[in-house]
Amino acid sequence: MTKDLEETLSELGAGYREVVERLRACEVAPRAPSRGRWRRLAPPAYLAAASVAAALLGSAWLFSARRGPAQGDARRAYTAAYERDGAALAAMLASQRADGSWANDFLTLQNAAALRAAGGKPSVAYKKAVRYLRSRGLNPLTEDELRLRAAAASSIAGNSRARY
Repeated sequence: MTKDLEETLSELGAGYREVVERLRACEVAPRAPSRGRWRRLAPPAYLAAASVAAALLGSAWLFSARRGPAQGDARRAYTAAYERDGAALAAMLASQRADGSWANDFLTLQNAAALRAAGGKPSVAYKKAVRYLRSRGLNPLTEDELRLRAAAASSIAGNSRARY
């Protein structure tokens, strides 16, 4: 033991020295470090494991890239503001983010205008959307701008459901 430890033990008393002697008698020699389970594998096994992992990750990535959103779902997100039925309004409200925005500013502009056009007193969703737009230096579309977008979408898609 070091000189500091000896002095500390002499200050503590004889009972502590006995405890230290019993603990020192139980000391165990350190073990040799283990190589671990993975070190026992031969280098070709590393390569095989890496190949399998790469194949699985690659196939998962390709599968997810192919599965993107259905075209109908994407079209519905962009045309929900032009339809004045309850299902479209519910879908629009369900897709609103917590900060008041939608997937992009284009959707946020037109969905905020559609919420305003829905009538009644301004809803919480409309107020959140306007707050988000103003933080970005934007304002919701006017009635005329929304009507023009609905007409353009209707003529492009041949959509007779646009009721604006």
